[in-house]
Amino acid sequence: MKRFITILLLTLLVSSLYSEDVDLESAIRTLLDNALMINIEARILPPDKEPIWNTKSSELTIPGRSVAVKLVGENIRVYAIFTPYNLENGNILLVAQGQVWLSDTPEKEVKYLSTFRSIPITLGEKVLFFPLGFSDKLANKKHFNIELEIQIVPYKSYKKDNQNPGGDAEGNTKGNTEGKETP
Repeated sequence: MKRFITILLLTLLVSSLYSEDVDLESAIRTLLDNALMINIEARILPPDKEPIWNTKSSELTIPGRSVAVKLVGENIRVYAIFTPYNLENGNILLVAQGQVWLSDTPEKEVKYLSTFRSIPITLGEKVLFFPLGFSDKLANKKHFNIELEIQIVPYKSYKKDNQNPGGDAEGNTKGNTEGKETP
């Protein structure tokens, strides 16, 4: 009897695996149809000057799944988390969260800053996010600021527009960085 049950279970497993292959292909196709590419350009800006440092990266995600950016310096740590959500009108609600740990020197007290924004955007639109905030107080002092430029595009159009520019065979550019400013 055990042998019969084992054979029956194996038969059911094999037949269910075959039907899952078709469903798996369909699920992957659906994921790629809904996938988004988040393009991020991070810049460090001294007051009233050109950026002294910048980098670019592109991250593949799906609506509701976050993408994190981490910048670490001698006296600063910045974490920015971006989560895109589809809106009924076809636009995107970008939830942006920034966390910053800052100190004058490593021995001194650490300051913690946090920002949270919900930003309705259209696909392809560029938005700026300032994890340190942006105020007249910062602009008047001799402080650097961090600017993150975010653009979200459908993965399908990104892949079509970027047929392997410095990426792998699939057109993925995760972690691709450049050390120059984009006009």
